[in-house]
Amino acid sequence: MGIYIPSSKRDRLLKYKYSSTDLSLTSRYILNPYWNRLVLLFPKNMAPNAITLLGLSLIFLNFLSLLYYNPTLSTGTKPLHVSKGGTWDPLFPPTSTHPSILSSFFTWLTGRSAADLADQGAPRWLYWTFAVGLFMYQSLDAIDGKQARRTGTSGPLGELFDHGCDALNTTLGCLLCASSLNLGLSWWTVASLIATHCNFMLTTWEEFHTGTLFLSAFSGPVEGILLIVAIFAVTGFKGPQLWDTGVLTALGLHPSTNSLLASLPFQVKDLPINDLFLCFSAIGLLFNIVAAIHNVYLSLPAESRNILHLFRPLTRLSPYIIHTAAMLSWLHSRERLLLRTTLFIPFALFWGISFAHHVQLLILAHLTKSPFPAAWKHPLLLLAVLAAADAHFGIVQTDKTSVKHVVLACLAIGTLVYAHFVWEVIGDICAFYDIGCLTIKRKPAPGAPGYQPSPAEIARKQGKADEPIKEDGVPLTHEVDKTGRKVPTEAGVLKRQKGE
Repeated sequence: MGIYIPSSKRDRLLKYKYSSTDLSLTSRYILNPYWNRLVLLFPKNMAPNAITLLGLSLIFLNFLSLLYYNPTLSTGTKPLHVSKGGTWDPLFPPTSTHPSILSSFFTWLTGRSAADLADQGAPRWLYWTFAVGLFMYQSLDAIDGKQARRTGTSGPLGELFDHGCDALNTTLGCLLCASSLNLGLSWWTVASLIATHCNFMLTTWEEFHTGTLFLSAFSGPVEGILLIVAIFAVTGFKGPQLWDTGVLTALGLHPSTNSLLASLPFQVKDLPINDLFLCFSAIGLLFNIVAAIHNVYLSLPAESRNILHLFRPLTRLSPYIIHTAAMLSWLHSRERLLLRTTLFIPFALFWGISFAHHVQLLILAHLTKSPFPAAWKHPLLLLAVLAAADAHFGIVQTDKTSVKHVVLACLAIGTLVYAHFVWEVIGDICAFYDIGCLTIKRKPAPGAPGYQPSPAEIARKQGKADEPIKEDGVPLTHEVDKTGRKVPTEAGVLKRQKGE
């Protein structure tokens, strides 16, 4: 205990105040009334974190069913991600499938050949379970905070637990969506994974510097998830092959049938729907990047606020950028084995666990008012860099078997490191507040027989919550008012101000 939260910083947890701004009209007028009724279905003796974990377990069930029915993330006898609208891809070449140890396992398990898996694909009802699972995950993720306020158990553990589940869902949900869009084992799936991670990382980076979780009018946790739920539902009706249809073909405007387009001096690409969807997603990512940087800029001290002062916050993203570059380098150097086979699934899981650990370290720094975690504090970052370097120089990863063993070893190490982090941090916070993680601990009232004050109560009585923090690299304390919207103040912090 005390590895991630040293005793000298444990009292800083008392300074935690949750702050968020949600501009989503969907959330305010449609989903919130539904969430307010849904939370009443859960008993008051159920811990909020148990509700969060229940939602994540639904995503895990969806993912396990994906591994059973569609480990190649695509359907059809065509080479993976070769569209009906043409074989030219604006960013990446068409891909093809190669058998691997994982696909061989599912072949043995189901008694079907690899050709059968490609021909039949996943049953339509599977995508309906994806839609239900993700919608329920969103619902349960939204009401855990309401349950915490309802039971009087709000605190930093809830934010850490909630964000940790969200970080894991980021990778699992992306793979489920790639299967539904029929992207297959392709660079498009990799691009989707990077974009999803980037969005989540930007939000966490922004919250660290501003002290506030910003949700725009169109945000990933609300409208983004509902859009993916709709994709799952449509796939359940029409099948994954629908998304390979060219946009012009779907609109009846293909040059072969449209004289206007046929008369143009250049060829108009009949871009597949799934490719177009990802292009629009890239535009959304660009807007999120600009918005996050702008909010961080506004959080800088007003007296010294200029573009050059953004350099330091931006450099703090370097561990994430280095990790992403290392994973891409590793993937590129062993593309035929890591991307064109179902070995990509454990590779993506290691990537996702490393990302979740990276995010959790940042959230913990935010909760304990600590400096931004440096690159050397990310052991899985070092592991990814070493694996990528070895893939290039061929020291250990010399053949298909050794590559598979390295990937599985990295996944095992990543799982152990992340599990150790979760166990240690949750244990420290629970001991400090004298609470349970997945249960609501009932304690005697103050003054009653058997009452023992928790370390948090003792520290609060000693005034530890009001002590100033004197440490470089820690963002300013943020004042919060419960009404209005956040605007920059003269002190350079974001504050909710009435009537604006």
